[in-house]
Amino acid sequence: MDQSEDERRTRLRELEESLARLRADLPAPPADAGDFVDSGQYLAQREELQGQIEVLEAERERLRDSLGLG
Repeated sequence: MDQSEDERRTRLRELEESLARLRADLPAPPADAGDFVDSGQYLAQREELQGQIEVLEAERERLRDSLGLG
């Protein structure tokens, strides 16, 4: 079942909000680059968030295209 235009616009707003939150949650690099455990945790967390961002961005682009906003 296809979504109505209103449903797609609502979902697009939700995606924009989620992307803003995820981007704000991206961790800053650890201050002490010599701490390998912290560096590894930082990289793992950042990669996980980047993956989530990429999935949401792809969905956002599909919705924008379907709404003629691309």
